[in-house]
Amino acid sequence: MIKLNRIALVVSAITFFTGCYYDKTDLLYGETVCDTALVSYATSINPVMVSQCVSCHSGSFPSAGINLENYTAVKAYATANKAKLVGSIKWDGTASNMPKGGSQWSACQLNTLSAWINQGMKQ
Repeated sequence: MIKLNRIALVVSAITFFTGCYYDKTDLLYGETVCDTALVSYATSINPVMVSQCVSCHSGSFPSAGINLENYTAVKAYATANKAKLVGSIKWDGTASNMPKGGSQWSACQLNTLSAWINQGMKQ
């Protein structure tokens, strides 16, 4: 009986230390694809703006006078202030880091914004 308990303990220990362990995100979830071939405001940019920017940069008195609540406003700001917009979102030190108190945009979101601007800011 003691021998059987020891065997069960060894098997349990081996299973515990080797089972279900992944230290690489791509192995666990697969590689994330960031498609920036055809970027539009409605499908790619607006959802991020709404979740990251609009709470402060909209309404009658947007923060810093920067309104980012719709396509027309974002396009106008991106046209006039591309470097400032991209710099603030990239947190590269050229502008105030945005969103204030929030988390930095993902690499895919940053690439998508740059692609949208470079592709002519399609609606």
